[in-house]
Amino acid sequence: MKIALDHLDDYVFNAVRLCVSAAALVVFALREKPLQLAQGERPLSWAQLIPYAVFIAGIYQVLFLMGVSRTTSGNTALIIATVPLWTAIIAYFFGGEKLPFWACIGLLIALLGTVVVAFQKGDVTVSGQHSLGNALVVVAAIIWAAGTVYSRPLLKRISPLRLSALSVVIALPIHLFVAYGRYSENLEPLKSVNLWMIIIFSGMLSSGLALPMWSFGVRQAGAAHASVVQNLVPLVAIVAAFFVRGEAISLGQIGGGVLILGGLSLMRSARVLPKPLSEPCVSTDG
Repeated sequence: MKIALDHLDDYVFNAVRLCVSAAALVVFALREKPLQLAQGERPLSWAQLIPYAVFIAGIYQVLFLMGVSRTTSGNTALIIATVPLWTAIIAYFFGGEKLPFWACIGLLIALLGTVVVAFQKGDVTVSGQHSLGNALVVVAAIIWAAGTVYSRPLLKRISPLRLSALSVVIALPIHLFVAYGRYSENLEPLKSVNLWMIIIFSGMLSSGLALPMWSFGVRQAGAAHASVVQNLVPLVAIVAAFFVRGEAISLGQIGGGVLILGGLSLMRSARVLPKPLSEPCVSTDG
């Protein structure tokens, strides 16, 4: 995505890749067999679905892009590292999920590792000029955490694949509107085959099929446990940047990565999984 954003407007890139995401998710969702509901369970209502779609697939994405453009990447990484903590807190008070003591320690160790990795970028700052950007990213992080907790009861009545497909389709007009007026000046970069490969990869996978995979994890493991896996994102990004962009890996990043993996391992060994909501829910014809 960083390669694409070197050549394309942020909001245009977001709109185009989410068009790809919507198309890919709808194709797969149409092939999926309907989820069999438990006896007496009602189908998911639009009144429950639309808030999730608007906030998670719409407002979160816009706020995150606005925040990233107004603060440093180090600040962004540091703030997003707090998502598992926000999720655990919200899940405790509103989702009835309680983490064992050692799972909490594992969460904090993984958070510490992510903080160490973020500081290695060298652009973590408390400068007042980044206050608005920092605030936007904080709000985006809390919205994502709240949406993760909110989605778990929804998944009793809809499959992760269909929840993701409907959410992206409902929120797509928001992104098309935000990018309005920017399309004409970005037509030339969109002629690049390499850029379209990035858009298709991002649209189909990272903002496409990754969404129902994420929801499936939330459904099976619970919001708090699933969210901690997000601490792996900076670790994967470091390795990817090394191979794709030639960015060097520092000893501090390696140390932070060890803390992240250690915290995740500790949390996994200490966890007591909540009961899965129902039978496995991603099934396709053929």
